[in-house]
Order: sequence, then structure tokens, then C-alpha cells
Amino acid sequence: MKPLIFFFIVGLSAFTCYTQDTLVDSKGLIFPARITAVDSNFITYASPDTLFKEQIIIPRSTIIFIKYENGKTEQLYVSDTLITKEGLFITCKVLEIDASTLTYFTFRDKFTSPSVMMKSNLLLIKLHDGTNEIADQLSGMSDTDYQNLGASDAKLYYKVKPEVIVSEIIMGAGTIFVAPILAGTLIAYIKPTKLENGINPNNDLLISNPHYKKGYQNKAAKKKIYAATLSYFGGIVGFIGGVIIAFQFW
Repeated sequence: MKPLIFFFIVGLSAFTCYTQDTLVDSKGLIFPARITAVDSNFITYASPDTLFKEQIIIPRSTIIFIKYENGKTEQLYVSDTLITKEGLFITCKVLEIDASTLTYFTFRDKFTSPSVMMKSNLLLIKLHDGTNEIADQLSGMSDTDYQNLGASDAKLYYKVKPEVIVSEIIMGAGTIFVAPILAGTLIAYIKPTKLENGINPNNDLLISNPHYKKGYQNKAAKKKIYAATLSYFGGIVGFIGGVIIAFQFW
């Protein structure tokens, strides 16, 4: 009987360790747990190392991520965004920023230790609390860095005017005439001049830095051409569809 009890305890202990939850705290520490209760203020858990363990209660605010043993995950932080000089956007939780490095946490199907990146590799650090970029990220930037920053911001903040879309659709619908084709092309390829956007944290650089403006305007122009082209051909498709329907009821 004793051997059976021994193997039962060992087996149950191994099962509880296997079916463990995982917590990540605000410092990026990843540790296993057996969660017994979660509410709006506290998380209660026990260590999965032994069968019988004292319950531990911690403030929910100290935990940034939970993965339950059934595979369900719960993100308890509002995402920050990093933009590298290569134009890569990283959605993450910034854990620490010092003079030269930044430490952040991300979860991509599996847990990894917090990542460390040199601040010199970043264009922007956009924090969830409304803080824009870290100010010293803009110091020492080259003309190319500013141009890349402008292109990154235009990708996010530049919006093609609705009148451009409507005009291109109308031009497309009248494409059997030469004039609409020329007009539609002209509208699409005129570089946008109204670039300001109040939600762009670097809006002032459009006035103060010509390299930033150049990068922003070039990216905005590409977005405008793409949107105008889609709208123009949408107008053509609409016109052809209208003709087909008209012939069916002729």
C-alpha cells in the first residue's frame, strides 16, 4: 500500500507542475504558479513545486501578463511602441529605460526573457501614458534618420483627403473620355501639401526640420497615389457594372 501511495503523490505532484500557470511581474520576472483566485485588485497563487503550499496574495498591479495552464493568456498592460531606425514597429511593454539601453517584454506564443535594445537603434519610444518620444532620442539624429522618421510618421498619421477619393471615383466612371484620365492622373501625382495632423507627436518637425518633412511628404505622396489609383479603378468597375446592368434591363 505504501508504494502505491508514494507513486500517487509523485504522480500528482508531477501533474500539478505540468499544469501550471505562469506570471510575469512588472520587472519582467517570469515565474510558475498555481493560480487559485484573480479579482480586480489581487491575484492569489501557490507555488507549483509542492502539493501543499501557503497561498500567496499579490497586488494585480504588480503583474503584467498571465498565461493559464489551459493556454489562455491575459495581458494586464497597455502596449507601448518602439520604432527602430530600420522602420520596424515593436509592440511591447517597456520595463526600464536608462541612459543607453531600453528593456522591454513581449509575448509571442512562448515566454522569453525581457529583451534589451540600445537606444541608439531607436527612432521613437511611444509610451502608453501619452508620453511621446523620449526627448534624447531626437538628439544626434542624422538627416537620414529624420527622413526615415518622417516616413514612419506619415505611414501612421497621413490621411488621404476624402475629396481626392471621390474625385478619382468620378474620373474613373468617366474614363471613356480622355479628359478624366488626364485629370485623374494629375490629381493622384500632385504631392500633398496639407500634412499637419494634430495626433502626430512630431507635427512641429514638419515646420522646423526639412529632412523630416521630405520623408513625411514622400511617404504621404505614395499613400495618396495608392489610394487614388484604387479609387479610380473602383470608378471604372462601377461604370462597367452600371453599363452591364443597364443592358440587362434594356
